[in-house]
Amino acid sequence: MESKSVFRQLLSAGLWVSGGVLLGRMAGFVREIAIASQFGVSEDADVVLFALTLPDFLISILLGGALAAALIPQYQSHAQKEKNALLLQSAAVVGLTFVVLALGLIAAAEFVVAVFAPGFEAEAARKGESLLAIVLWLLPLTALAGVTTGFLQAQGHFAVPALGTLIFNLTLIGALWGFLDGPNGLVLFAGAMIVGGLLRLLSQVLCLPKYGVMQGTAPGWWIDKGLLLRYGQALGAGSLLFLLPVIARALASLEGPGGFATLNYATKLIDLPMGVGLGVFSVVLLPKMSECFIQGRDEEGVSLARNGVLGIFAISYTLILIFAWWGDALTEIVYGWGAMSEQDTKEIAFLAVLGMTLLPAQGAATLLAATANARKDTALAFRASVGGLVVFLPVAWFAASAFGLTGIVASLILTYWVVMGYQSILLKKRHGIHLLDGPLALDLLRIGLVCPLALAPFALATTALESGLPGILLFASLAGVTLLFVSGAAIPRYREYLINRLRPRPDA
Repeated sequence: MESKSVFRQLLSAGLWVSGGVLLGRMAGFVREIAIASQFGVSEDADVVLFALTLPDFLISILLGGALAAALIPQYQSHAQKEKNALLLQSAAVVGLTFVVLALGLIAAAEFVVAVFAPGFEAEAARKGESLLAIVLWLLPLTALAGVTTGFLQAQGHFAVPALGTLIFNLTLIGALWGFLDGPNGLVLFAGAMIVGGLLRLLSQVLCLPKYGVMQGTAPGWWIDKGLLLRYGQALGAGSLLFLLPVIARALASLEGPGGFATLNYATKLIDLPMGVGLGVFSVVLLPKMSECFIQGRDEEGVSLARNGVLGIFAISYTLILIFAWWGDALTEIVYGWGAMSEQDTKEIAFLAVLGMTLLPAQGAATLLAATANARKDTALAFRASVGGLVVFLPVAWFAASAFGLTGIVASLILTYWVVMGYQSILLKKRHGIHLLDGPLALDLLRIGLVCPLALAPFALATTALESGLPGILLFASLAGVTLLFVSGAAIPRYREYLINRLRPRPDA
């Protein structure tokens, strides 16, 4: 009964997180589609996307999942009153730190543009610099939201944090449709980004009184040095991994006008499933794995991680197969209208299909890092990320020179697989945790064999019926659901669960 209760809790949390992230990512996707329709692949598109996405880059580099990775295991180690004090301490330190950081980056705006978009010409660089004075204030707001997110997730409260991205992106969509065409459109839109950040933070702050945070909690002035060290290590690990797509976009800007935008559009197709499906496993499992390891239930914690790896592979493999067959059509549905040419759409589709092969490694690397963080070993992910960056820099530079955007994407794929493999080795060496063992490998093999067979009828149907884009979208969606069901049915323990759930009840 207890295992079923844990499963229901994780399933409920997973649905909240996945649903909230899906809505937020879809809202962000609408923003990208609108920009692609209006600007296409051009120098103007490069400038607009740089101004709108640089805060995301910086937040990912400077925050990522570091706050949750360091704070959630710490929260699980204390009683409620101490948790509340830790929340207030963390908010004060993080908020002040990121205010100072925002001021420093604003002062160095010219250098920031030169680093993240070295291929921009003088006028484009000047526009980007002027907007940084506004959009960089999103950093402290997002950092504070990261603190409250970690606290709420440690309490088992996933719903409101999961909706944060939706709140932010809905604010941006309203501003995009209302202000972008005006003379001061970009400035007003940058201001809307700050409003969106405030609304996201406020939505979480309103949940805090439920846990007595504002009822006389004394934060104190001590700061756990071990917590600061773990945060620094988790920050370093997250920063290095999030640097990879940032460096990739910087290299793409050297490919000439439209290079930055082309790679950005392709990676958005890859980022969506990572955020909505694959990243959910580490978010939901981290608090539970921390609890298991703290209470000495190590095998249960490892079992949760193994099931997470299995789920990540099933989802990512499904996406790889679907994009391998219908990638051109799906990309045309998303981007193939407005100012986007057919040739540009095909190039984006090719890069997206190729890039999908990094999803299993990227998703597994995120979960392996969460497993180590649950053991309060944030140094493990940091070491693996350093190794990944060491691999990526020379390979990407050579590949970009030799093969252009294709070489950049191939370098990302190689690096994520190297990071995932290195993390697996470190987990076994440092903690005796061998996630990718024989039984798990056999389960992965089962999924690998049955999914192409399940895809074949849908692929043949689209060819035989010569269905247009709506038909392809329908068949691809049905194929995705079928492949995920077949993946579960291919695993004996999951097959038994599915049969029991589908079997009619005697009293029905």
